[in-house]
Amino acid sequence: MFILLLLGLLLPELYIWHYFMRGSHWLLQLVFWMPYLATVVLMLLFNSPYNQAWMFRWGVYMILCFAIPKLLFTLVSLVGLAMRALSPVAWRAANVVALLIAVSVVGIVVYGLCAGWRRLTVKEVELKFADLPQQFDGYRIVQMSDMHIGTYHAAPEAVKRIVDEVNALQPDMICFTGDLVNSSPSELDIFDDDLSRLKAKDGVFSIMGNHDYCMYNRHSSQTARLKAIAEVKARERRYGWQLLLNEHKVVHRGGDSIAIIGVENSSRPPFPDYGNLAGAMECAEGQLPEFKVLLSHDPTHWRREVLKKTDIQLQLSGHTHATQFRLFGWSPASFVYDEYAGLYEEQNGVTEAVNEKKQKSDSRKLFICTGTGGNVTFRFGAWPEIVVITLKKA
Repeated sequence: MFILLLLGLLLPELYIWHYFMRGSHWLLQLVFWMPYLATVVLMLLFNSPYNQAWMFRWGVYMILCFAIPKLLFTLVSLVGLAMRALSPVAWRAANVVALLIAVSVVGIVVYGLCAGWRRLTVKEVELKFADLPQQFDGYRIVQMSDMHIGTYHAAPEAVKRIVDEVNALQPDMICFTGDLVNSSPSELDIFDDDLSRLKAKDGVFSIMGNHDYCMYNRHSSQTARLKAIAEVKARERRYGWQLLLNEHKVVHRGGDSIAIIGVENSSRPPFPDYGNLAGAMECAEGQLPEFKVLLSHDPTHWRREVLKKTDIQLQLSGHTHATQFRLFGWSPASFVYDEYAGLYEEQNGVTEAVNEKKQKSDSRKLFICTGTGGNVTFRFGAWPEIVVITLKKA
């Protein structure tokens, strides 16, 4: 896989060099090849025993800034080259279009790297349920997800702003749906005070995401990794968050109640699967309240188990980030996930993405928050988001 990736990056370089750079001054050729060589070195280092998180980030930056624009230029130019036999100007015209596309992509990447990843948005969503208890009509849940807090070391003031924005909303409940860290609890050191300030009337509920198991870091032993995981959990509890590890809590309003169920990460390979939904729904006091909200980091859990084996009305998830890129409503995440951002509902065995205004009150719903952070400081279109979910009785 690694060799195929390097080869895929090399082919556009060879095409552009052969047709446009060959014969130019050696200094220009050196400048042309330097980004590719730097990308190869970073990738080799990251895949070595001496890997560091910054190697991955800078490798991604190089691919975004140089490899992808060159790939798109090559693809469009090749079309013109193939048509040159039909029209002498086809290749020249295609190269002009290819250059404009490549420059536009560079502009998108630069904006996404410099400003887009800090362009915080607050999304308001109203979800309607026929069986919502009357006392919870108008109940406001703020969903946060995928902070990947280590990435914010580049702009720690952004975390303070996120916390201030959430608290200003005065929610009834805050739900954090996983991936607090990238790979280590030490990332939290400078953010302890800010994260402890998150407040809601019924508290902050959280779950574990795949990154919270510290599996993307070099550890001296399995014992060291387990210690890191335990520290992530301990930090969340010290912040006053109610971390749900395959368990549930019942929230009361007057004589009504709803269940908040939280599972550990439940995913398909290569991500870890520690979820135990059946265990999370066990109730020593008898039965759970009729209305249930599930916090599960990976939205694929909805189709794999939740719809088939439970009567849970609402699942809140994160994980996908919508690949941190959306253009005219489209995201590459659509190639990987059936559900990757926003609201989905299931009724009579049919699952579909829905506009909030067209939702059905008797359907089962999944809402995916695209999160605020990421492994790299880049976002375009899929801006960092906090979601305010208002539950309404239809």
